[in-house]
Amino acid sequence: MDNPYWPLNNEVLFIARDLLDRSSRLDDENRHRALSWSLTMVWHLGEDADADRIAEILETTSDPRLREEAVMAASTALGDAEEPNPRLLAAVRAIALDESLDARDRCSIIHALSDLDMPEVEALFIRLTESGDLKVQVSAAGQLTSSPKKVRVHRELLQQLFDSWPEDAGPFSRNVRDALVGFHSTYWKDAHLDDPALRNAHDELRFPLTDQTCLEAFTTLLRSDDPVAVGIALDHYEHWEGLRHVLDDSALADAYLPEVLERAREVLRRPISPAEVSALNMIGAQHAKPGDADLLVDILGRTDSDTVRHEAIWMAYGLFGEAETADTRLVEAVSGVIFDPSSASHGTKETAIRILADGLGAGADDVLLRAIREGEPDVQVHAVSYLVKTGGLDRHRAVMEDLAESWEEHPPVRFRGQSPIDLVFGKPHSVHWEGHRLQDPDLHRAHRRLRLPTADEAYHDAMRTMLVSGDVAAVGIALDHWWDPEGALARGGEEARQPARALVLTLIQEILRDPPSPPELSRDYGPRAAHLTALSALRIAAKDDLSVLADSLESAGSLRDQILDTIRDVLWSVDHSHPRLVQALGDIVCDEAVPTSERSQALHLLGEFRSDNSIDVLLSATRCPELEIQAAAALVLIRDETFEEHRRMLQALAASWPTEDVPTEVIEVREFLEDLDEE
Repeated sequence: MDNPYWPLNNEVLFIARDLLDRSSRLDDENRHRALSWSLTMVWHLGEDADADRIAEILETTSDPRLREEAVMAASTALGDAEEPNPRLLAAVRAIALDESLDARDRCSIIHALSDLDMPEVEALFIRLTESGDLKVQVSAAGQLTSSPKKVRVHRELLQQLFDSWPEDAGPFSRNVRDALVGFHSTYWKDAHLDDPALRNAHDELRFPLTDQTCLEAFTTLLRSDDPVAVGIALDHYEHWEGLRHVLDDSALADAYLPEVLERAREVLRRPISPAEVSALNMIGAQHAKPGDADLLVDILGRTDSDTVRHEAIWMAYGLFGEAETADTRLVEAVSGVIFDPSSASHGTKETAIRILADGLGAGADDVLLRAIREGEPDVQVHAVSYLVKTGGLDRHRAVMEDLAESWEEHPPVRFRGQSPIDLVFGKPHSVHWEGHRLQDPDLHRAHRRLRLPTADEAYHDAMRTMLVSGDVAAVGIALDHWWDPEGALARGGEEARQPARALVLTLIQEILRDPPSPPELSRDYGPRAAHLTALSALRIAAKDDLSVLADSLESAGSLRDQILDTIRDVLWSVDHSHPRLVQALGDIVCDEAVPTSERSQALHLLGEFRSDNSIDVLLSATRCPELEIQAAAALVLIRDETFEEHRRMLQALAASWPTEDVPTEVIEVREFLEDLDEE
């Protein structure tokens, strides 16, 4: 997106330059701030004309941060110049070579210069590889590996450096090692080229002198009779780190595509060619043609290589997606991989399922249904998941639900992070009762109905069946569906919550009065599940009727602190209180049997969220025997707009308090009152 402030670039740069020119006349604090801002602007907007200004700062500053910002600005100015400014280049060079500076600062300089393709900068990097600091060495060496052509020029130096480094030279040293190796191939890293001419061509392909020598090396490998050489060439054409990466003009590779594809198909027509995996990967789904079906059927029928089988399946995907009618022999060949009992890996079988489902849609139903009946557990999960993806749940719901039922909430694997059971039955299962299976058949059916995506009369009947069941887990699951945004709300909006609302309110109070739920009912929340479910439902139910919070607080017992947290969350969302809730909070504040922390929290809520009776309740709190409660209530009152009505009472109260070892609130109240007296 365009920056709306771009029209101001020239004005911003003018001001930045003016500040740089005037900075010597500013005091130290303002000078530092002005330089930092100005250098940042010059880094983004600067030109060659700013070189001397930046050099002046680099020559005089000792501040590491300003020095780093100046080097960043220098990289912009040097990059804009047809010829680098000698003074600026010398200043940058002097800092980079200063062994007394911290390695981090010097490495930052190296990084700032990394985008400058200049002989002078490259010479500086070479010089920095002689540094006595290992981090500087590694950082500078890394800049000499920015392209395969640079690696070729500096390979001997880089190899000597890497060989001299300890094993713990840091992660960037491994980048240098990888650059020295270059992109070998995709599938032939352990293979050996016997012919010296082919070995030289492979080396030239990885580290070319020019684009012309690179392409000559590529065709030497591609047109050779050595299957390893052909495979390497195909890998280099297909891979992003291969031919196009090393060419300065990557578009030159496009002219070779027809020859590459023809060579790949020649490889596939040979019986059991070692290079066929590279040929399959090269053609892939992108370049597959209907005439390739015979080749793929033959390969899938004879290969014992799982890698070859996997690449052949991906190539088949291109044919399934293009042809109006899929080749039945190819469909059978790909399907056969799914049911191969021994040779195909799970990953390859899963790929076959994906290719058939994505390529054929409903046309793959028969194969996927067979996979559900006969496949291994992992295969079953993927078959079900892809059937759901292609709309198969509407076509084969009974079969898919029977399989999901057989897993009993414990599927053998997940599909892309999702439970396949959720894909079949819908989600959520619940929030606090995940994984629990209701044993009662009627409740189990009701739970399944809640998970369907619609909220009709059957949905509300199922909700009521579970809520009135008396089964702890069933009630909890239904409450989770009632409050969770992915439950009733997602199926029918707020209207979907209304039919069960009164019953939910009653159940919330009952559950909060009950002891903890049996721990075995919830694998994630144990004995807290029922109470947490009720509190979550309370957060939603109370937004429309805050008096519900008062009911919960009056019977809170051991859950009082959690209910206070719930009240806080609800009040934050609605930003007002209710007379009954205010009185209930006031009762907590004045109850000496309640822990002080909970009384303080209740008092805080009284001060933050008001109702008509808030002042009366706060005045009652000032009559509590505890000094801390009195002072906290008084502190709220002195900040209220009704303060003048209670000023004398508060002054008298403050005068009655002790003078030593008092709470902070006492001090604040007294200071406020004293300031008023002085006025």
